[in-house]
Amino acid sequence: MKKQPEVTEKTRQKFENAFWELAAEKPVSKIAVSEIAKRAGYNRSTFYEYFTDTDELLTYVEAKLLDEARMIVRQIQLENEPLPDLFRFFFTAMNEKIYILMGANGDPGFLTKVRSELIPFIAEYLPIPTDIPDFDYLVSFVNSAMFGLLQHWHERGKDISTEEICALMQKLVLPGLQAYMSPA
Repeated sequence: MKKQPEVTEKTRQKFENAFWELAAEKPVSKIAVSEIAKRAGYNRSTFYEYFTDTDELLTYVEAKLLDEARMIVRQIQLENEPLPDLFRFFFTAMNEKIYILMGANGDPGFLTKVRSELIPFIAEYLPIPTDIPDFDYLVSFVNSAMFGLLQHWHERGKDISTEEICALMQKLVLPGLQAYMSPA
């Protein structure tokens, strides 16, 4: 007998929620199937009907977050938002789940996935021509600087306002790019 799609989605969501609860408490690499199943209110065999292991669940939740980020990017692109709204994008997309995955207890490979998704988007907003020899390095610099600042801000308990961290990113990142582009 086939499961109804609503039941399947509800059960999958419970496993996902259980994963996030556990990921907020301990390293994702230490989360066991039995813990997820128990927290979700199911047994291990039910978990295995949906996911082969915790790695597959991790891949699933990461893909959902990246899909959400892509939707936000598309919306910003459709609205032809200016460069300052690039920073707004990061705050919209950087929910607690992304911070968990990017943090010390998260998935070391997740930041690479995020960067590969966002570099083309960031490149469109930078005040630099795409045909210069160091273009990829400049985009990587901007990306690393922004994510580094956001992660540090999160680790400090978001001790300054969103507006302040956004302004700090603009003050630190844009002048560096402008200086690079100015003739020596």
